[in-house]
Amino acid sequence: MRKILIGLFVIILSCSVAIGKCSTCNHSPSQSHSHHSHDSSSDSHPVYIVRTENRTDEIKFPNCKDHYAIMNTTISHYSDGTIRTYKNGTLYNSDGTVLESDCQYIHHVIYENNHYFLIKKTAGYKIIDSQGKVLTKKAYSRMSELEGKENRILVRRDKKYGIIDLHEGTIVPTKYQKFESIDDKIFITKLNGYYGILDIDNNILIENDCDKIKHLYDTLVLKRYHKYGLADLNGNIILNIHYDKIKRLGEYIVVKKNKKCGLLDYEGNFIGEIIYDDIKLERNKLKGLKNKTWEEIKI
Repeated sequence: MRKILIGLFVIILSCSVAIGKCSTCNHSPSQSHSHHSHDSSSDSHPVYIVRTENRTDEIKFPNCKDHYAIMNTTISHYSDGTIRTYKNGTLYNSDGTVLESDCQYIHHVIYENNHYFLIKKTAGYKIIDSQGKVLTKKAYSRMSELEGKENRILVRRDKKYGIIDLHEGTIVPTKYQKFESIDDKIFITKLNGYYGILDIDNNILIENDCDKIKHLYDTLVLKRYHKYGLADLNGNIILNIHYDKIKRLGEYIVVKKNKKCGLLDYEGNFIGEIIYDDIKLERNKLKGLKNKTWEEIKI
């Protein structure tokens, strides 16, 4: 009987130790997590300004004696290596009276002997005249003068682009998702996912029905329904959109149709008929594959 009691005592003691170990295991994850959180907070370092540079510039506008601006620039260098620039400018009349303050950007425009200013502030861009009168009612996130024609301002609003005049008259409706300048007067536009071309006066040169339009030398490659065409930089069609492929080859353009290749110069003029199985540029010599034989293409 004594031996049985001793045996039961040993079993109970063993169970107690096992339960203690399990209890310790159940608590260890939370203890580890707490330790990890402590390490994370100790590893994080607050970002602070290492040094600051301040500069004050007087801006004199071309052909304008009645206005000038003072722009204060602060350049902050942060401990994480980043640099941030802050600008705060004031536009003045020549007598020293303030025309506009708290400006981040000031651009001067002369049109028909009148002076205008494109102003960027915290709320966005606006246009004012020489008396400080605000000429725009809408808030724009981008505004820049176009050089292709007077009285044309490229604007961005609600992530869409358009063109207005200096009195906020609509030239090109602010509806395009993309507005890429080809030159000073012609633009590649994107409308509802499709590309087209228009000029600075909103004349549609190519409708917005292309899957893609991209620059290629002095031409534009047009893609529609997996077929390709070519236009000049004025939007005039050089090749209708029925080619299987158009690609760059050195300073030349290769076109492919019905498994045959032809060659154009950088302006889109044909210099090699569409009779080759392939075309390559070897040591600055053009060669075409015809009847399984490479022959030089004379241009």
